[in-house]
Amino acid sequence: MSLIQRLLQLQAMDQEWDTQARMYQAVKQRLMDRSELEQKRQTQHRCAEALAAARAKLQNAELELASLQRKAREIDTSLYSGRILAPRELDNLRKEGDYAHRRISQLEDGILEQMADLEKLEAEAADADRDLDTFEAQWNRENEALSVQYKALHAQLQRLKEAREQTRATVPAADLALYDSLRAKKGGVALAPMKEGVCQICRVTSSARQVETVAGGDEIVACEGCGRILYQG
Repeated sequence: MSLIQRLLQLQAMDQEWDTQARMYQAVKQRLMDRSELEQKRQTQHRCAEALAAARAKLQNAELELASLQRKAREIDTSLYSGRILAPRELDNLRKEGDYAHRRISQLEDGILEQMADLEKLEAEAADADRDLDTFEAQWNRENEALSVQYKALHAQLQRLKEAREQTRATVPAADLALYDSLRAKKGGVALAPMKEGVCQICRVTSSARQVETVAGGDEIVACEGCGRILYQG
């Protein structure tokens, strides 16, 4: 295999390496990215907390209502029993009864509103639960597929690395240094095809002697336009 053929082979390996490495990093990033999952979990957690708080608030209101209703019944019984005759005591008891009934009315109205709010929160929490369950199932399936892809890409990169190292070992150090320099400067494309004496990248025409040398494939000829290593395309 000629020098230029080995460099072309190396360039093909390097380009494949670049492509596979980008895919590898993208898959790795997706595997590490749990932000959307955590966001879904936080939303579900907030809904669950809001629902628990609303239930506790309603329970407290219902307990207070039940207590006041018992107290109001006791007051009403005392007022109409005839046992209390002192005007001042009767007046205080009536005031206490009026307050209890007003508070009962307030609590009943508030409980109705809380029950309506609770119904909405229960629906929101149920939606958040379903959304999280659906997303987690999908996320797990995708992550399983990504893990398989990640392992396959890792193995492929390892094979490419070994093949690249073997090919690089066959190229003289000076030529390899030139190739690496051009690859870094020219967007990963160190070699350019030449057809009928014309570089197919920059369209600069080479001399007849350069064309003949390029055709031989054993010497490096740099394009006078773009500086890339020419090969017969």
